[in-house]
Amino acid sequence: MKMSLKKIAKALLITSFSSAMLMTTAHANNPPPTIKADAPNRYTVKKGDTLWDISGRYLDSPWRWKDIWATNKQIKNPNLIYPNDILILCVIQGKTLIGVDTGEGCAGIEKQLTGKVSTNAVAITSTANSVPPIPLSAIQHWLDKTIIVNPQDFNTTPYILASKTRNLITARGDKVYAKGVPLIVGQRYGIYREGELYVDPKTQDVIGLEVTQVATGLVTSTETNGVNSLQLTDSYGKEVREGDRVFVELDKAIAPVFYPTPATVTRGGMIVRVMDSISSAAKGSVVAINLGSTHGAKPGDVLTVYQKGPLIRDTKDNDTPVRLPNEQTGMVMVFNTFDQISYAYVLDSELPLNVGDQLLPPPYL
Repeated sequence: MKMSLKKIAKALLITSFSSAMLMTTAHANNPPPTIKADAPNRYTVKKGDTLWDISGRYLDSPWRWKDIWATNKQIKNPNLIYPNDILILCVIQGKTLIGVDTGEGCAGIEKQLTGKVSTNAVAITSTANSVPPIPLSAIQHWLDKTIIVNPQDFNTTPYILASKTRNLITARGDKVYAKGVPLIVGQRYGIYREGELYVDPKTQDVIGLEVTQVATGLVTSTETNGVNSLQLTDSYGKEVREGDRVFVELDKAIAPVFYPTPATVTRGGMIVRVMDSISSAAKGSVVAINLGSTHGAKPGDVLTVYQKGPLIRDTKDNDTPVRLPNEQTGMVMVFNTFDQISYAYVLDSELPLNVGDQLLPPPYL
């Protein structure tokens, strides 16, 4: 069950040859990142900063931050940045770099790069309290208990039949009954609420079902008529309802820290949903995209959003319809991936982003 629930129904649309060529050209053409003219020589990291914000202070293309980051070889997790760290801009061996000032200025950064430090021990730094790539509060809901499953598999799992007290509202400690295949006595199971059905905006194929875990229950008994008894051990802000589904908890571990980097996906994609029931997305919004782990998408991947050019009439050519070029309208960063769908956070947007907008890895500008 665990493996089949992670498989999404059908393969998605294949992007055009020109899109693939654009991706290939973008990664082959890799000049050094452009430092902003007003980039600070020193910057003190503040609580509430994000890695994207800090990168944007120094670079015209903030996803290129790793290209100028002076990695300290004596630090495990050397890319972590913390509040009150002092970042300094240095030119070392002809390259412009940014690193954390340890008190020796750029001379200390050079020592870190070359490994010429007083100890060979590797210091281990904690991810706790480090600066996140984006505001975690904006994505927490989509990290914790929401997953994408195959709708056909979902509909074969046991369903909640009733509660012991026949109450509509249930909570931790209550007993509920689920009907379906026998569950394992003593095993913990997740209880999931059916949500949004994902449909590809171009092909109209069903490509996945979003479900949210509302509770966890411990199986206390099973009956020959297919009724399983569960004691609710945890609830997650919602009541358990008749019709909710029961299956093994899908513990999808998310890396505690990820970094914005140019995506290396195998094809282009599209926005398939704007979350939170709004019609268009802006900076700080969350969207679902039809690129998943099977296409090489991973947390931290940055993608450029392109809006389809409008169709206009050429008044100098007998009102012939002409499609204007697609225009870059924003950038998104993947933070949670499934087989063929991912959730992404909108880093920037010049115009509202909509379902159907195209996605490609960012070109090196």
